[in-house]
Amino acid sequence: MSIQANEIKWYKSAVVNDTSGNGGTLSTNECQDGVKNNVWPDVSQAERATGSVKYRKTFIKVANDDDLALLNPQIFVETNTPGDDSIVLLLGTQTDTQTQVVGYTRFYGAANLHVNANAGDATLVVTVENGNGLGGHEIFRNGDLLRVSDQTSVDDTSGNTEFVRLASSAAVSWSGNQATLTLASGVTLANAYLATNGKVASVIEVSDVEASVSGWSISSAAGTYNQVTSPVAVDHIGSVEQNWTITFTNATQFNCQGNTLGLVGTGSIGSAFAPNNPAFSKPYFTLANGSPPWGGTWAATDTISFTTHPAAVAIWEKRTVPAGANSFSGNKVVVAITGESA
Repeated sequence: MSIQANEIKWYKSAVVNDTSGNGGTLSTNECQDGVKNNVWPDVSQAERATGSVKYRKTFIKVANDDDLALLNPQIFVETNTPGDDSIVLLLGTQTDTQTQVVGYTRFYGAANLHVNANAGDATLVVTVENGNGLGGHEIFRNGDLLRVSDQTSVDDTSGNTEFVRLASSAAVSWSGNQATLTLASGVTLANAYLATNGKVASVIEVSDVEASVSGWSISSAAGTYNQVTSPVAVDHIGSVEQNWTITFTNATQFNCQGNTLGLVGTGSIGSAFAPNNPAFSKPYFTLANGSPPWGGTWAATDTISFTTHPAAVAIWEKRTVPAGANSFSGNKVVVAITGESA
């Protein structure tokens, strides 16, 4: 079965605060859709008076039990906040913290159509929120993929949505908070959109989202493991970002340590090894048993090391509250992801 919408889950980062250590790796704390403060805290009166800039990191996880990859994922701001604040997106890594992200300069966000757009048009004129234009959070760049929509919500079955590509050069012309966007050669709109409800978002494009393994290394005089015929199986629900070290205690037995998790289990080359992630009752990964893949002669202190990466993509949100912002009850931003599966 293909990936279902309810298998796309959003999780908080390991650290959630306003310090330089904010962010980090994927946590087990899920962000519940539509729940107040699921990502952002309330803005206090003092904060509205003086203004503020804050960051929050979330992970979009593909919790598919068949370990299917989310293909051609596209991430975007579907609806801006109705309040005076603004939110832009930044692409993160599995481990980065606020120390790194404050230096990132590639922003993604959404704008409103400034004038009507017709089917067949090759340009769009949009209006961005204050600070999201040239010299600030420049959310449109040459070659960007754009999502153009007049749907009332990301799940709306009526209305129009399409993805179009900006030209590779001279695609964006700014005049204050207005931008004229020129599409790539030969690309035109398939649908017409009104300025009253048309939205245009720059899209984050990432590689297929699936769990993976990197950095496989064996330190042994005579022991072997055939990673080609029996690769490490990484579970899409149980996998985490972790550096693993398997250390042999004799010719057939070993223990397994994670760089932050510590000891997660002991195993033997005669049995499949699948240390359990207790948060999800799924294995972090699985090593096969027998010969193949195990071969040669293993000895005490021999090691295997590798890194697992979860089936998740890290996204930062940057919220800017201008000084003197008005109070707004029920303020929210809608961030969405779309993709395909086998």
